[in-house]
Amino acid sequence: MATVTEEKIDLAPELLEQINTQEEKQVIVHAKAKGIPNVHTIRVWPTIYLIPKGTSHKCKLLHHFNIVMYPKWQPIGPSGQHSFTLLFEGLPADCTTFDIVEIIDEEGAFEYRNMPRNVSDVYHVTF
Repeated sequence: MATVTEEKIDLAPELLEQINTQEEKQVIVHAKAKGIPNVHTIRVWPTIYLIPKGTSHKCKLLHHFNIVMYPKWQPIGPSGQHSFTLLFEGLPADCTTFDIVEIIDEEGAFEYRNMPRNVSDVYHVTF
């Protein structure tokens, strides 16, 4: 019968840090949009970002669920509300507050300011 021995492997601190920073981080935003009178459609633009306070860094949108991307339009039901989910790149580790901002050249952009960060990086907002 073979004997198995465990060896302890020490990693250089800089390699360990590199491995830890390569960990995939994402932010989930569950959103509800309340309808605007006489507007019965909705969409999201690829220029919606998470922007950590005090920086110019922008976390990009990775995926969207239950909402269409510009230039398409999606009908809103008779309730005048629509729920959808957005998946973004992870926020920087030192971020404590951020904004959700859709940068577009027309009215009706999604915007939520001063969102306090939480440990799960899962958020619920109403636009």
